[in-house]
Amino acid sequence: MTLALPPDEFTAMLPKHVVSAAVLLTDGAGRILMLHQARAYPGHPAWWQLPGGLADAGERPHETATRETREETGLRLPAELPLLAVDYRAPVDGWPPVIDFCFDGGTARPEAAVLLSAEHDDYAWRDPVQWQPCLQPAQRPWFAALLRARAAGTALFLNDGR
Repeated sequence: MTLALPPDEFTAMLPKHVVSAAVLLTDGAGRILMLHQARAYPGHPAWWQLPGGLADAGERPHETATRETREETGLRLPAELPLLAVDYRAPVDGWPPVIDFCFDGGTARPEAAVLLSAEHDDYAWRDPVQWQPCLQPAQRPWFAALLRARAAGTALFLNDGR
C-alpha cells in the first residue's frame, strides 16, 4: 500500500520560484517606455526597467503585467497581450529562481499620460539605441531578445536573458 502525502506537505517540498512580468510598450514614434526605480532591490542597483513587477499569489503572468503597468504608470492595457518572452533566471544574489514573462503592450495612445507610482522617480520614452547606455550589463541581451521577438512576431524562451 502506498501512502500519499497531503497536498500541503507535498507542495512544501517543491522548489520555490518567483514569477514576474513586464510590458514592452512603445509610443507612436517607436520609442520604448522605461521607468527608473526610486529605490534599489536587494542585490541590484536602482535601474531603468520596463513597467512590471512581481506576481501576487495566484496571479497569472498577463494579469501581473497589466496590473503592474497600471499601478506604476496609470496606463491601462488590454487584458490579453501577446507574449514576447519567458526568461528563466537562475538563483543569484540571494534571490530564488525567477520566471520572468514579458508581454507586448503595443503602442500607447498619444494622449496617454504617465503617472508614476512611488516605486519610480522618473520615466522616459527613448528609442532602443538611446536606452543601451542606461541598461545594466545583464539587461542588455534580454532587452535585445525582446526587440527581436517583437520584430519577428514570435515568443522566445530565454535562460538568464539569453
